[in-house]
Amino acid sequence: MMIDIGNVQRLLVEYQLDGWLLYDFRRSNPIAHRLLGIREHAHATRRFAVWIPARGEAIALVHAIELHLFAHLPFQRKVYRSRLEWLMILRSLLADARRIATEYSPHGDLPAISFLDAGTAELLRSFDLELCSSGDLVQHIEAVWTAEQIAANRLVASKLRSIMMESIEAARTLVLARNATEYDLQQFILAAFAREALITDYPPIVAIGTNSASPHYEPTAASSAPLQRDSMLLLDMWAKGQSADATYADITWTVWLGSSPPDEARRIARLVIEARDAALALVRERFHRSAPLYGYEVDDATRNLIAAAGYGEYFIHRTGHNIGTEVHGFGANMDNYETCDTRRVLAGTSFSVEPGIYLPGRFGFRSECDVVIDHDGHVHIPSEPLQNELITVEL
Repeated sequence: MMIDIGNVQRLLVEYQLDGWLLYDFRRSNPIAHRLLGIREHAHATRRFAVWIPARGEAIALVHAIELHLFAHLPFQRKVYRSRLEWLMILRSLLADARRIATEYSPHGDLPAISFLDAGTAELLRSFDLELCSSGDLVQHIEAVWTAEQIAANRLVASKLRSIMMESIEAARTLVLARNATEYDLQQFILAAFAREALITDYPPIVAIGTNSASPHYEPTAASSAPLQRDSMLLLDMWAKGQSADATYADITWTVWLGSSPPDEARRIARLVIEARDAALALVRERFHRSAPLYGYEVDDATRNLIAAAGYGEYFIHRTGHNIGTEVHGFGANMDNYETCDTRRVLAGTSFSVEPGIYLPGRFGFRSECDVVIDHDGHVHIPSEPLQNELITVEL
């Protein structure tokens, strides 16, 4: 993608920032490379900086031997050769600034944004600069979907839900046929993706029995458990269409293969679904009132409920992640556990809500849906109807 300087400058004024410094050394800042459209395999060996002031012309500070990497950028370039030239020109570029955005996160709370090294941070502070996180700027630029993407995603989500229903029925058939494994069901799902012209970055999660207690379990041809009766089966699948700007849908259903699930399995399923619905209610309420909503608050809505029921230690991941053209996108995550995501949830973005409880050596239960906020602030759940109980698959 190519960064829209006018849009960035509008955001800088809105967030009361004097400018944004995109700094990189040997691809230490993937955000800078994406936003500046630098070729993926470009031989970049020297540090560079791009300064985008809130008002005025954007300027790239680049080394003399790598000018060609920035020839496509539609703004001025300043050339340095030595370390002293780098320091002198960088200081002059930032001379009128006080509060600047950069790929920095206080206390490292947001690793997805935290790419500025400590030494360069010290250097910038020696210029009497206040460093602010570029996290909100990045999500405005990279996480907000177009109206066309929102519309197209509805079809993807519908296809994915249909494949989920087919896969649950296929699990029943495979168990009855005997000798089938998690891997066999995974391959069934991938074949369904191909049939529906969907693509994915990694194969879906198919986890039976004790494996369902491992949130990111991966069956393979060489290591895969047999599908069997009287077991919990967790299915997590994500996919998108084949266009360059296609966006992901991502859902998880957990079912019981057999007739009589244990009482605790039913109780945990009800609790997880209640926690999921508490998060969805919070999202709907905030956007209905046009009130701010932050990623960590959605996590609190699910986690507090699960913790109050005595299962807090078994909910071992964040509540959800941003979704875009990559399944783990660049916007706010629903997280106050692994990190504290203080970014505001924006209209035009999508994210998952996927609480889970995982009892080691026994079973796990997760329920996941996607939320899409349109540009008018209306909340959509494209994969509805959702799972509302522990489904028993009679065998």
